[in-house]
Amino acid sequence: ETLTGMGNVQKSFLGDGFASQLYQNLILYPKATSQMAKTILAPFTHARNFLSAGAFAAANGLIPFADREAVKQAKNALQIFGRTKQGNELYQEMLRYGVVNTQVQVGDLMRIMEDAGMGQRLGEIKSLKGMMKKLGQFKRFAQDAYTAEDDFWKIFTWFGERGRIGRSLDKEGFIKGKKYLDIDGNEFIYNDEWIKGEAANIVRNQVPNYSYVSDFIKALRQLPLGNFIAFPAEILRTGTNIIERGLKEYNYGVRMMKDGKYVTVNPFRSIGLTRLTGMALTTTAVPYAAVEAGKAIYNVSEDEINAMRRYVAKWSKNSTLIPLRDKDGKLEYIDFSHMNAYDTLTRPVQTVINAVQQGRTDNNGIMGDFMLGLAEATKELGEPFISESIWTEALSDIVMREGRTRDGKSIWNPNDKTGNKIYDGMGHLIESQLPFNWKQMGRLGLSMKPIDSKGRFDEYGNEYEFGNEALGILGMRSVKIDPKKSLNFKITDYKKGIRNSRNLFTRSVLKGGPITPEEIIDAYIYANEALYNVNRDMYEDMRAAKILGTSSDFIEDRMRNRGERRSFNALTDGKFRPL
Repeated sequence: ETLTGMGNVQKSFLGDGFASQLYQNLILYPKATSQMAKTILAPFTHARNFLSAGAFAAANGLIPFADREAVKQAKNALQIFGRTKQGNELYQEMLRYGVVNTQVQVGDLMRIMEDAGMGQRLGEIKSLKGMMKKLGQFKRFAQDAYTAEDDFWKIFTWFGERGRIGRSLDKEGFIKGKKYLDIDGNEFIYNDEWIKGEAANIVRNQVPNYSYVSDFIKALRQLPLGNFIAFPAEILRTGTNIIERGLKEYNYGVRMMKDGKYVTVNPFRSIGLTRLTGMALTTTAVPYAAVEAGKAIYNVSEDEINAMRRYVAKWSKNSTLIPLRDKDGKLEYIDFSHMNAYDTLTRPVQTVINAVQQGRTDNNGIMGDFMLGLAEATKELGEPFISESIWTEALSDIVMREGRTRDGKSIWNPNDKTGNKIYDGMGHLIESQLPFNWKQMGRLGLSMKPIDSKGRFDEYGNEYEFGNEALGILGMRSVKIDPKKSLNFKITDYKKGIRNSRNLFTRSVLKGGPITPEEIIDAYIYANEALYNVNRDMYEDMRAAKILGTSSDFIEDRMRNRGERRSFNALTDGKFRPL
């Protein structure tokens, strides 16, 4: 009942009374508005949505924009330059085959908005009816645009698949109107209608499609977890299907009479090979080539790449990072995962690699780190499903984490006045709901100020360049690596880790009850193992900072100011001081 009856979590667990209304207004409604703000109401997200969706065609072995006829037909079907009878008929045909109007994020968003009853109650208020009508029209326009960006590539893929299926079968002598067995062993009559249906079948099953998301995954949208959880689920489903189809196409054979004798022909072998190659290039080779090109052009070593990972934002730690250097030779990076639709498939592999690269040289240590890497990779894979939603995270930062984000950043000063804390907390909640890529818009605005203007800098003294911020629209914005700024946070984590390691010992032996000598020794060893890991992390952070150009004197000065001079000396010498 729990698994199959989750179609309405809200009613199942909360009923239809006050609790249901509270959950709807406090969780579902703001969850829906925050997701809407970050997608269909964010103009830069539209640009990234269109470009990243091109990867779906590429993963199936179709080069984006290469087939001019498919591009033309996609534009005609979407009627971008005005409505036409031919375009409308073509789009209706696409609908009948289930090719279009199945955008995953929009499908997810529309359902959660329905669950939350979004706009219904406000629309019932007389004075707000006009405003809600205009807002509804704007929302529909933005929603249609987001769907059209996805539909373009689905139509492009449909025409591409139609063309190569027909050409391959005609080339091998397949006769229209005759019966054959398909790649799954099912009988079919070879004609134009079958080609259209087969191409549609490929699009439905190998390009993310909300219609194919399971009821269980759909039901999860009503929980306070995850953002667009249907999308990573579809990436996993369709990615697997691409590989399976490619293998079947490569091995598909039909016995036919040629030149007076029976021979086995393989009409889809080249398609299967192209499909498998497209998947490999899209998920592995292209990201790898982009990273290697950055390393070669800007003379960046593997040690520098690994050092960068210790100082990038938490969400980029296991991303595909393309390294760059600014005019002063300082390292920057582009997080390629932002525009990589198949990042859900590749990120766990990168997670394991990173964990092993940070490990020791002994076999046992490497295997231990490999297992930890696998565990972390599993967590990365499940992150979209089990992490807090945008709204729930912001609410938890205030209520559960008492004014701190998950990364430890303070939302307010603990010693500030209560009124100011409330003001900062409200600002944090509002920020999670703001549409129009407002942060990026703000950076773009600052970058357009005159170079000698004070208004060119944000409150933290950061300066922005217009060219770089414009590339951010496409998800290609470069981010500076500044270990000097991050070092204080690293030292804070180090001091906290030392305290926690010491507490592992005292918590075990100072409980007040009877304790054996063996338990004391075990607690001492366990606490020192934890302390060793804390010191090793700080040693690696210091080493990475030096690789990235931070002087030893600067690191020593920071640690001395935080009362950790002895620790600095020991860490510099690579020595571990046990409790």
